[in-house]
Amino acid sequence: MDEPIARPIPGNVSRSMPGDIDVVPNGAPGARTAQPFPHGIERRQPYSPGKRAVYGTLWATWTFLFAIAGFTGLFGGQILGGLLAFAIAGFAGRYDYRIWTWRARRLLFFVIW
Repeated sequence: MDEPIARPIPGNVSRSMPGDIDVVPNGAPGARTAQPFPHGIERRQPYSPGKRAVYGTLWATWTFLFAIAGFTGLFGGQILGGLLAFAIAGFAGRYDYRIWTWRARRLLFFVIW
């Protein structure tokens, strides 16, 4: 029969030697407070939720318009134009997905007048 896996006791961990881990109960002398990010650095979102909604909707609109243009081009006899529109729709859709999942590093405003 296998031996049970040793699980740490809830509390803070203190290290006295490299590789040596002791569990210290919360509130004990020498216990550290838990921080969500190392060294007290708070992680901020790169842009506000309002901007995310506006830019995400804008890029979703571009994706939809380029997809419609792709179908129109393919069925209208402009094969190369339709494929190009589908390629641009793919890039726009990928960027829109990155905006909605907070993975876009910066927001790009793209409008054609």
